[in-house]
Amino acid sequence: MKKIIALLLLIALSVTALAACQGGNNDSQAESSKPEQAESTAVSVDPNAGWKDENGNWRPKHEVKDLSDKTFRIIVRGTSAVTYQSDDFTYGDANDDGLYGENLDNAVKDRNNRVEEIYHVTLEVDKNNSINDTIRNDIEASTGDYDAIMPTLSVLATLASEDKLVDLNTIENFDIYAPWYDKNATDAFSIANHVYFTTGDITILNKVCSPSVLFNKDMITTYHLDNPYQLVRDKEWTFDKMMSMAKQVATDNGDFEKNVYGMVTDFGDPFNFLGGSGEKIIEKDENDLPYLSIGNARSVSIAQHILDTYAAGDTYLIHAHECPPNIWETSLAVFGEGRALFRPSAFSATTKLRKQSVIEFGIVPLPLMDETQEDYVSYCGTGEVAGIAIPTSAPDYDFSAYMIDAYSAYAKVYITHAYTDINLYQRDARDDESEEMLDIIFSHIAYDMGECYNIGGYKSTFFELCKLRSTDLQSKLSSVEESAKSRIQEIIDDFGR
Repeated sequence: MKKIIALLLLIALSVTALAACQGGNNDSQAESSKPEQAESTAVSVDPNAGWKDENGNWRPKHEVKDLSDKTFRIIVRGTSAVTYQSDDFTYGDANDDGLYGENLDNAVKDRNNRVEEIYHVTLEVDKNNSINDTIRNDIEASTGDYDAIMPTLSVLATLASEDKLVDLNTIENFDIYAPWYDKNATDAFSIANHVYFTTGDITILNKVCSPSVLFNKDMITTYHLDNPYQLVRDKEWTFDKMMSMAKQVATDNGDFEKNVYGMVTDFGDPFNFLGGSGEKIIEKDENDLPYLSIGNARSVSIAQHILDTYAAGDTYLIHAHECPPNIWETSLAVFGEGRALFRPSAFSATTKLRKQSVIEFGIVPLPLMDETQEDYVSYCGTGEVAGIAIPTSAPDYDFSAYMIDAYSAYAKVYITHAYTDINLYQRDARDDESEEMLDIIFSHIAYDMGECYNIGGYKSTFFELCKLRSTDLQSKLSSVEESAKSRIQEIIDDFGR
């Protein structure tokens, strides 16, 4: 019986093979071309295609409505914030910083005009020097003066914990993960999948406040040092490598005006370097609930190493706070005059250096903590970064979300392009390699809920330790651990009400 079955199977296989051969080259070519077609299709598919028009330009998915009877009212940071005022909705005489010039002014005007052209909506901007008090008064009195608000992220965190903001995840047809909202920010600040605020292309301030490291190109050549650009590419740009290079150029001539420093820094940089390692004060669990992360073995080891390095840095580090007054101007001049190899820098300072300095400088991301770290991380502090939210006093939440989506989408088209591709790439970045570095920096902006809510005062703790050149980290962490955990639970309770 087994022989009969085997014979039948053999006949069946032979018939199948014969049929395939008789199909000729057409079937064979069709089969062999399928993998190629599939591969070609996979390569050509744009994952963001649904967010783009037929010309490949960014646009919202929502249906376009005629809003000629509507006014979109938004409050933004005023000129008293100086470098960190909002340049995102106003232009010309409404801005007094003059930092970004006509490029950004024209981009904001074009974005505003484009939204008005599409939706026929009227834009009303309150650029307010008392923004925090004005927002709070509006919400508490339920006056409904604003459809959207843009104070700093830390202010929004406080308002969210007080139940004064709308959960964006509850608004129908609003996608908080559209490409113009920074997913890293949304994920960092959500709690139990409630999202009350975020940031993204609607502001340039998350990019303005992202840190990088500037380096003096002439000094790299003069001292025969490794090319920082290549170190970044080879994943060899580490904290220890940066410091070893800084030590090689430091020269103490006994005079601030004549000394050559390895790095001009400030007491806040160690915390940024810790963030650049990927460590955070707070991480989230599988239920999107925050827990205290700082204090784990890796974070303690890294933080201790950074503080030890800074404490021993008398001859190769100069802190801004140790420079003559005005400390921010004189410390910036140390680098701008060519007397320091490195300067950790937010892009606000980079733009100022572009205007003031004659030296040739390059831009690289914050260093890896070691070569096992996968990605370079740009740790963005939240104290000066604007976020976007809808106050509970807003008259129409759906309208607010609809317009936030529109202004954010077209900000990605006009404003982000003007700030990065024009203002930075063609002006602050003085070589092609810096453009490559900027892509790395802006694609890995990281935010920390713990810093935003000032959990445990860890950021100021690092500042004070650095200021005192102290390495007493463990006792400082232990002294605030319980209060930090208690504060986290309070926040969870606030969001779970």
